[in-house]
Amino acid sequence: MLAFSVALAACAAISPARGILVFSFLFPCAGLLARTCGGADPVMWPGVLLAGLTAGWCFRFLYDFESRPQPSRADRALRALLAVWTLSTLVAAARAVTLWAAARRLAGRAVNGEGLPDAVALRESLFAFAALAGGVAFYFLLRRAGEGARRGALSASLAGAGISAAAAILQRVGALPDEAKAYWKLTGRLGGGAVDPNSLGLLCALLLLVAFADALRAAGGRRIAAAALGILLSAGLFLSGSRSGFLLVTASLVLLPFATALPRARVAAAAALLLLAAAAAALALRAGGGSAGARLAETFDPALPFEYRASARPLLWRAAGRLFLRHPVEGGGMGAFTWQFPDLLREEGRALPTRDNPGSGYVQALAETGILGFLVTIAAAISLASQAWRRARRPSEDPRAAAAGISVIAFLASLLSGSHWLAPDVALLFFLLAAVSADPSGPAGAERPAAGLRSRLWTAAVLVYGAAALVAIAATGSPEETFRFSPRIGFHDREVGAGGPFRWTRRRFALWLRPGETVRLGLANFGAGRPVGIAARVAGRPVYRRALAPGQVTALLLRGAGRPAAVIFDLDRAFVPRRLGVSGDRRALGLLSTSTADPAPVR
Repeated sequence: MLAFSVALAACAAISPARGILVFSFLFPCAGLLARTCGGADPVMWPGVLLAGLTAGWCFRFLYDFESRPQPSRADRALRALLAVWTLSTLVAAARAVTLWAAARRLAGRAVNGEGLPDAVALRESLFAFAALAGGVAFYFLLRRAGEGARRGALSASLAGAGISAAAAILQRVGALPDEAKAYWKLTGRLGGGAVDPNSLGLLCALLLLVAFADALRAAGGRRIAAAALGILLSAGLFLSGSRSGFLLVTASLVLLPFATALPRARVAAAAALLLLAAAAAALALRAGGGSAGARLAETFDPALPFEYRASARPLLWRAAGRLFLRHPVEGGGMGAFTWQFPDLLREEGRALPTRDNPGSGYVQALAETGILGFLVTIAAAISLASQAWRRARRPSEDPRAAAAGISVIAFLASLLSGSHWLAPDVALLFFLLAAVSADPSGPAGAERPAAGLRSRLWTAAVLVYGAAALVAIAATGSPEETFRFSPRIGFHDREVGAGGPFRWTRRRFALWLRPGETVRLGLANFGAGRPVGIAARVAGRPVYRRALAPGQVTALLLRGAGRPAAVIFDLDRAFVPRRLGVSGDRRALGLLSTSTADPAPVR
């Protein structure tokens, strides 16, 4: 993955347009790249490839300043939205790690009642931010790259998505291995060359209309090739089992007759044929376990529970509503719904085996970025949709750009029933289509006063949200917030050995003592091979110090005073078993510990 990224950076530094072309071809094939290189989870590939492209492109830009900005009417809205996402990610990071723990260099905090560690929560929030911020960054890069580079990027992404769809067909016939993750194997859905089956369905759905526009304007062999690509993308959509992708295509076809940039009579006839073909394909593929036809049939099957047919969305939306009411101004933080979901479910006396997002991009914006972030998200969506609609309605425009605009509008509508742009490859393709369909120029002179007012409103919204975010971050500076879900921090997961249950500590760890509470803590030096020095502090005052020789054990009795307090332990060394050659464990381990303050996770 790193080699691909570095090669892409070199390519973009030599020729920015060629770098964009290569990247646009590769990101829809991230799953195929990961499997070819021996990886199991391709979710990191699009972001790392984008980092390579951006590094090379920026190097070239700083070197010769070749590119010039081509502003669009949505630019201010997207910049404000990116600022809100950045601040929301900081809020999520602070709530996962807490300022109190970070100031004392403590890690390993539980972020929910199930004991989920802060590293997992932080990673999920950063992944969500990276997907969205990466898409916006790609949008602005394309808006500086020029019309020719954007057209080339669209063609390259069509080719890449076609290869991903072909990979799904090869999976179905057994020529390529099935999905690596157990969930996708169980459901029978296929991801082909994309990050996962949902991504494949959305990639194919977003590009189907562009392939259709190519077939309308081309002639001879090119028309046949465009039609073949459309058939390939349709097959990928149905094999993915993505109901959202099918609904996205349906919405695009409903909007298609209103696109005056395309010949109306041919568009209406082709749309009717495509709808008939889609219905026929759905019926034909209904027997396939995880196909879109089978899943659509399940949606309307009254014998199945409503929550199953709706993918538990009513339950998810109620939980998101409670998270919003808990933090109405700044929200829960970017990506925080996923790791707070078990606790939100428990309030209803419910539990699910997996964690999930709210099932709606707009509901998720409300829950995670609060009312201000939600309003900025809605305004940005309207801005993107309005400029895409203008491009689709302009008779003299390129049919491809018109088709891209319709796909953008349909995707924004589909966010009502799914957080689709959290998939990194889908976000990149959506913003590529948005860049292609954006207005070629900024607001006209007559619109400048209104544009200035809008600019001030965007700035005011971001500043108010920033103030709310700072208040939320500052609220994590208390030990009570740090130990809210567990009386310990800095311990690895519970294990069971010959002598019973135990935990390994990190180099720094702490226990929270309530008034009058008594905790027996056993510590043993069973791995470093050298003496380990221990120092303990309460409220900054030293309360204990000693050294443990290899194999030595000590037992401590901790008693709570008149008010809650944290006992913070600091070791002078830790060890990594993999480096010592004793096992493949990569964790940094301190001491082996046993404790009476080891309650089972809340369930």
